[in-house]
Amino acid sequence: MNVILIPAYKPGEELLKLIDQLHSRHLSILVVDDGSGADYNKIFEKASEKAVVLHNSKNLGKGATLKHGMRELRKHYPDCTHFITVDADGQHRIEDICKVHEELEKGASFVLTMRDLQGKIPAKSKFGNLLSRWIYTLLTGHYFKDNQSGLRGFAVEHIDWMLKVAGDKYDYEINVLYYADMQKVTITTLPIETVYIDGNRSTHFSPVKDTLWIYRRLFDSAKGTLITTLLYEVFMLIITIIWGYDWCFVTIPAAGVICAGIGTLMNGISFRDVDYKSHGRMWFFAAGVGTYNTVMCTLAGLLCSELPLILVFNILLLLRLPIQYLVYQLCAGRNRRR
Repeated sequence: MNVILIPAYKPGEELLKLIDQLHSRHLSILVVDDGSGADYNKIFEKASEKAVVLHNSKNLGKGATLKHGMRELRKHYPDCTHFITVDADGQHRIEDICKVHEELEKGASFVLTMRDLQGKIPAKSKFGNLLSRWIYTLLTGHYFKDNQSGLRGFAVEHIDWMLKVAGDKYDYEINVLYYADMQKVTITTLPIETVYIDGNRSTHFSPVKDTLWIYRRLFDSAKGTLITTLLYEVFMLIITIIWGYDWCFVTIPAAGVICAGIGTLMNGISFRDVDYKSHGRMWFFAAGVGTYNTVMCTLAGLLCSELPLILVFNILLLLRLPIQYLVYQLCAGRNRRR
């Protein structure tokens, strides 16, 4: 049994239209009012005719509202095996919701929908998605064309760890994706149609405040990776001062091994409450980057030794990042074709 979970804050008539469409497809619905206030009581009273409606006592944010719904899900729908998160603003088509439903029925446990993001897309949405794609891909090594769609499907077995994921606002959803990645949860991607109603005016998303909040949360979850990167810079500065290019085929790999070890330890601590499985991926990535840095810095010592090693190291880093991104993108495309 699949249940539609809808977090709603100050919704309009779009919510009632959505509920009518879902009810006509014989889908069970759980709506969580995120403290919308008395002015919206009539809408939620109408919604309660065809859905279970819960209320937050005050506005807590989208993440907290989703968690509230997940905690209550099995109480109201004991036969629930999967649930689908859907935004309340009418920007998810019923046909796409049904596609997610079908994927879950086929056995998928985590469905991530991806919008095309082409054509007449609001500029702030297009930029936000582009930035999110780059940052997420470089942090995790996984490319998703769209990692911000609120239309997703999950097996209820994921609820236990999803309730442990930090984030009470818009930062929660990308953090869930990050945690799923770190646990090697199989993520089924599903293309859907892009819908922005009236230039996305109905959204409560603040392009500056909420975007900064999202990346603060993501960087906090990825602190092991970020601290490892900073430590690598410190080690390279020390190597530059003491040895320079001499012995760089030994000193650079040694620095990489130490940093990878520290990063592994930190990630183990950060994700101790979930089934963290990405140690192997981290070491594989460290081996590749270490080999690249060692070979290229050794060549630089032979060809342009007048440049400080730390400068060469950072030039190589800037050159590596777009190449990395393209490689991850190509790998994602190849995996989808399979």
